[in-house]
Amino acid sequence: MSTKKNRLNVSLDPIEREKLEKLAAESGLSLSRTIAQLIRKAKSKPKDDDLTDR
Repeated sequence: MSTKKNRLNVSLDPIEREKLEKLAAESGLSLSRTIAQLIRKAKSKPKDDDLTDR
């Protein structure tokens, strides 16, 4: 069974990049592994339907 890897391009401002690099350095992970870890732990909020009806 083969595993397909997908690529993701991300644009970060200098402050976001600095924070990402700091997280990666502290965890010992690469930037891409750090982003993947952040995505897995992310919590999303349900969209507010009241605002979309305007």
